[in-house]
Amino acid sequence: PLFRLCEAVDWCTGTNKHGYIMHLTAPKLLGYGYVTPHQMDSMCSLAIVRNPYSRMVSIYGYNRFGKRETFKMFVRRWKKLMTPYLLEGEKEEWYTPCHLLPMFEFTHSDGKQLVQSVVKQEELKFLKTKEGGETLQQEDSTVTNLPDLVRDALLGMPHTNRRATSKKWFDYYDQETMDLAYQMYHTDFQVFGYDAAIPQRPDLVPPRKDRRSGLGATKFHQFSRNSCMGPDNLRISNADLFRSVTKEERSKMFRRSSTTALKSSIVALDKAEILASVAGIRHISILKEDSTEMDQSSAHENKKDD
Repeated sequence: PLFRLCEAVDWCTGTNKHGYIMHLTAPKLLGYGYVTPHQMDSMCSLAIVRNPYSRMVSIYGYNRFGKRETFKMFVRRWKKLMTPYLLEGEKEEWYTPCHLLPMFEFTHSDGKQLVQSVVKQEELKFLKTKEGGETLQQEDSTVTNLPDLVRDALLGMPHTNRRATSKKWFDYYDQETMDLAYQMYHTDFQVFGYDAAIPQRPDLVPPRKDRRSGLGATKFHQFSRNSCMGPDNLRISNADLFRSVTKEERSKMFRRSSTTALKSSIVALDKAEILASVAGIRHISILKEDSTEMDQSSAHENKKDD
């Protein structure tokens, strides 16, 4: 809490007015005005996802409190940090750090995929060479049917940030940590088609989804390798979806940064909500700077659609 209280918004979001884009979800990129609905609809976008269990081990290596914090200690602490998100779906950075968010929050909004292509990290090995990608054309793989631009960008991409570990990711788990990881990221298993079991650990019982979870009520479309491709192999427009997401994200921002909300959080001495309000106010000031440009762009898009 002390460190969060001392953090400055500029430090957390970057030194430029648009913030640290790599840590933003697709809905926030639209809501904060980093990309317009028209740009999102016309460009090629992708997201790389991975097995939630192996991702949890990677998160541990990056966010643990030194070597003295065991994997079990870390996963228990991580679950507590995730409480605002699990109970209320809170995605504001002051409550839920970006590394803690499930992967689908970066790619989807209300169950609908926003990024054009989703690729599984485990299958990038098949894109080390053109021949490797061609061998999967007849298989059910996320590297098949990718747009040419995405395939070319991923082809031969080096793995430069590999972290050396003393054991395989699946050896970190016991039954408790496996259950906790699944509770936190069960929707990622569902959306991206990952097995709740760990094949390398037959001694562990695969967890089951908690029916009491409120987040599980959202219905998701099956993730797509090319969500902009229609049945006739022609690009379809998702501009209406992107405009809707932009409007919803900005409405949340305005509600959170309202004078009434800020006064209420100050009276309640809710430090996290005060910081969230300040962050919202900052983003709104950015949006106001670009409001004329955004309005003109939106008007142009609507005119084209008509």
